[in-house]
Amino acid sequence: MLTRAQIKGVFPRASEADIDAFVKFGEEALKKSGILDMATRLQYFLAQLGHESNGLTNREENLNYSAARLMEIWPNRFPTLDVAKQYERNPEKLANFVYGGRMGNVNPGDGYRFRGRGYIQLTGRETYREVGRVAGLDLENHPELAAKPENAIRIAAAFWTWKNVNPTCDVQDFTACTKKVNGGTNGLDDRLNWLSKVRTVVTAAPSSTATPASKPLPPNPRPKPAVPEPAESLANPAVMEAQKKLTRLGYYKGLVNGIYDQLLRAALWAFQKDEDLPQTGRLDARTREELNV
Repeated sequence: MLTRAQIKGVFPRASEADIDAFVKFGEEALKKSGILDMATRLQYFLAQLGHESNGLTNREENLNYSAARLMEIWPNRFPTLDVAKQYERNPEKLANFVYGGRMGNVNPGDGYRFRGRGYIQLTGRETYREVGRVAGLDLENHPELAAKPENAIRIAAAFWTWKNVNPTCDVQDFTACTKKVNGGTNGLDDRLNWLSKVRTVVTAAPSSTATPASKPLPPNPRPKPAVPEPAESLANPAVMEAQKKLTRLGYYKGLVNGIYDQLLRAALWAFQKDEDLPQTGRLDARTREELNV
């Protein structure tokens, strides 16, 4: 299992209550979901939690928005300032408006009742019901349980199982993982930053005797730019030198840790484009020669 020091290393602003609950209830939940079976699964899981919960500091969605902010978040629902002002600083009214009538919300007040809660923000009656079923909690009748520290890690792992996220981890497709969690790619840059941070603390999966929740998928016959070469997914000196040089050149803004990830891939694509090199997104022979690494 993750040590207390590792959890604090990844989430330094988390409360003692959250860290205590993570330590106490995390191992069983993560084993049951198969997250501890592979390092990539654990790293992706922690990175998604980091973004969704702001580093384990938020277990309930903040809906106390200004009118201007509402127009930024939901431009289609709040096309004018006059419309937005009807909902500013009114979380209950806002939630019932933006979440009502969808995601399984059928009764008056469901939007607010089933607002975002937990480390992975559960939203909507249907999600509460299905994740609760996997977690063994009656979240549909008691949605407030999702915001309690002692339930948060169990619920996050149950959500991971419900969405079948592990296969995207096994082929190292972080973008697909994000889509499973978020429904899109909202906040992808921040999620990637969390992934880089997690990898500096968690470099291998803790030993686990649990049966894997899902088998790794066979290689996709079509090349995917999002999947790094196996040798590049571990820290190595050449990758670190490339990160340093691309940082100095203004292409790379991630951690200099010798780990090939999607931030480095994006930087390589941009560098290769500017230097008229084949855009592989990889640290291939021609790119190494150009960077002299």
